[in-house]
Amino acid sequence: RNHASSPSLLSSLLSPTTMFSLPSLSATIRSLNAMAAARPVAFGATSAAFKTTTADVLVQTAVEGRSLETLDLRRTAVFTLFGGGWMGFGQYYLYCRLFERLVPGTTALASAGKAALDQLVHVPLLYFPLFYSIDALLQGAWARGVACGVEHVQHRLRTELKESLYANWSLWLPASFVGFRLVP
Repeated sequence: RNHASSPSLLSSLLSPTTMFSLPSLSATIRSLNAMAAARPVAFGATSAAFKTTTADVLVQTAVEGRSLETLDLRRTAVFTLFGGGWMGFGQYYLYCRLFERLVPGTTALASAGKAALDQLVHVPLLYFPLFYSIDALLQGAWARGVACGVEHVQHRLRTELKESLYANWSLWLPASFVGFRLVP
């Protein structure tokens, strides 16, 4: 078969006739579920990188009013790297392996325990410090020396962590409970 003349999977999925056709949408969802089941870590990393990249571009254009030509690509790279690396790979092992070993099940009590571990331990002690470390890397702080990288991370933690945690908890504390309760 001549692959050069055949439409790619992505272009066929994104065509207007496919996107709005219920049978095609159903087939697409089945296909995505099969990919996720076959390679959960790679699928999670790819989808998390895509989501964080898309979210940052949307915020920069729709909220901050930037044009595509004036995007802060370094910032977008931070979100892409963090999304794929930690949110895709790291959190798969954290949530699916460690949390499930520590607090097995999806009962209300187990879900509350996982939500507490996530929001009161993982987010302040791993999530934000890792995010700020990746930011320091892409801002060049680590290249100027370990002391500069550490200072960058410490500064962000001192000036942003409290506000970031409150914003995070207002959405993700209840959302993580629901997620742990409903998603096996």
